[in-house]
Amino acid sequence: MIGGTDIVIPAKGVPETLDACARMVREYWPMARFENALTGEKFRQYADVPFGYVRELLIYPDPEAESAWDQSDADAAPNSMLYLILSSESVTIVLDDPIAEPMQSMLHSIHDFLRAGKVNTFAEAA
Repeated sequence: MIGGTDIVIPAKGVPETLDACARMVREYWPMARFENALTGEKFRQYADVPFGYVRELLIYPDPEAESAWDQSDADAAPNSMLYLILSSESVTIVLDDPIAEPMQSMLHSIHDFLRAGKVNTFAEAA
C-alpha cells in the first residue's frame, strides 16, 4: 500500500466533500482513474464514481499509474496515487511526498477550496 504522509484537512463528513476533492485532483490530473479503496471497484472517469457510497477513494493520475499499482506497488512511481479518506470531521489525503510539485499545489488547492466552503455536488458542478 502507499506509504508516506497523511494530510488531514478539516471538512464536513458528507459525500460532497469527497466529490469536491476528486474534482480538484482532476484539475491537476485530467486523465485520472478512480477506485473504491474498500471494495476495489474501479471507475474509468470521475462521473462514474458513486460518491454517496464511497468513503475511501484511490486516485491515479492516468491509466499507466493505475496499472503500475495493480501489478505491484514496488514498481509505482512516488506520488502516482492519492488515497482519500472521508471521516466525520475531515478528509485525510495520503501520499508519498507532499513537498514535491505539483502535489504541494494540489494540496493547497484542496485545502483552500474546502476552507472556502465551495463544496457542490456533481450535478451542481456540471
